Amino acid sequence: MPDLGDDYEENTEKPVVAFSYDNYLDEIDSAMKTYQQHFRSRRNMFAMIAYSLLTTAVIVAIVLDPKNILAYGALIFCAWGLYYSLTDKKRTRRKTLEALKDMNPEDYRVSLYENRVEIETLVREKTNEVSLKIDEDADEEIISPLMSVFRFDDDVLDFLENDESLLLVYNKHQIYCFPKRCMSTEQENTMRKLLTDRLGK
Repeated sequence: MPDLGDDYEENTEKPVVAFSYDNYLDEIDSAMKTYQQHFRSRRNMFAMIAYSLLTTAVIVAIVLDPKNILAYGALIFCAWGLYYSLTDKKRTRRKTLEALKDMNPEDYRVSLYENRVEIETLVREKTNEVSLKIDEDADEEIISPLMSVFRFDDDVLDFLENDESLLLVYNKHQIYCFPKRCMSTEQENTMRKLLTDRLGK
């Protein structure tokens, strides 16, 4: 993770854009699709090409020698490998969404400055959650928001966009999804322009 709350120094600088948001599962799925289309996995592409070539070679072998039983077994293996490679991205998205369903919903606040992006994460309280205080003299537990800071000049960032959201990608591994439904048209345009200018897209 980039700079977190412990390293964060408060200042009075006013952000260019700031708004609160949350994420729906369908928006996360769409964001992952956009990410997968932009950052194609070399390993996945190599696997698809390899299985395609092997499948073609096995089919040629069967045409030349239809009685070759081993070739039919090889064809099934290659076809299964090709199918697995083709469906790998969809399977990855499904597993991620299934994991997110079991997590507490979260609210976020993004503040966009000229030189950085700050994202606060706050965990919502569950409606059926009961808080117990065993020691009456103990202080109440205070949960502070998690602050992530991304600097345009120091961090490896990419800016993407789809129909539903503006996306910030950190180090080609983490996606931050800012839904357009949570911002005004002016905020959307300002954020798009600043991220485009700063990240050279």
